[in-house]
Amino acid sequence: MMDKEILLLKYFDGSLSEEEKVVFNQFLEEDDEFKSQFQLEKDVQAVIREESRIGLKKKLQRFETERETVSTGNKRTWWKPLSIAASIILLLGASWLLFNSNVFNGQEQLFANNYEKYPNTVYTITRSDVSDDSLERMAFEAYETNNYDAAIEYLLDLKEKTRLDYVDFYLGQSYLANENYLKAIDRFQEIIEINSEFKQEAYWYAALANLKLDQNKEAKQLLEELVQNKKYKFKEASELLKKLD
Repeated sequence: MMDKEILLLKYFDGSLSEEEKVVFNQFLEEDDEFKSQFQLEKDVQAVIREESRIGLKKKLQRFETERETVSTGNKRTWWKPLSIAASIILLLGASWLLFNSNVFNGQEQLFANNYEKYPNTVYTITRSDVSDDSLERMAFEAYETNNYDAAIEYLLDLKEKTRLDYVDFYLGQSYLANENYLKAIDRFQEIIEINSEFKQEAYWYAALANLKLDQNKEAKQLLEELVQNKKYKFKEASELLKKLD
């Protein structure tokens, strides 16, 4: 079994192999402790990123001040060069974090800029109709109120009892919002394969889920389908493709 710590390190370094990505995604779906550690690492690096951005300019200004002091001062002390060297190291370290970390290379931001929850367009909920206690109402009421755990439970039950193709689509949406990206991709792929009315939307959201998992090759293929079809979000897909190249 692959070492989990090494997998996390390689994920944030952007060096996971295809085989390792599969194992990583399985851990993310099935191992709550691994998922918690992954989220913690993401949060920590996000804080480092923000601090690096804020502090980078200050470090540069301080470095310039110290350099000018050394070059123009009458007295030179042995620790000034060391201070300058330390500043350079700090700057290089900040640059490495900003440009080489998988979190910092724009994946998270690309997803955030393009993800928007898909609205409930299939089941009208009338708040005053308290007599409607159908499974479908409960599912979409949970979805609309962002109670995705309940929505998933109701939609899975609905899927067993009906043949409504949009159930898989909204299951995918609920999994995606709940950060269960592999399950989301499976549901969207099902929608694509059965040629559902939500097929074009499924391409888009499956691409975003793949983007979240750092599976750029798969994301690009899905986005290319949207651009070729020139229907749902094909302009956004085109722009996103440019940023992924």
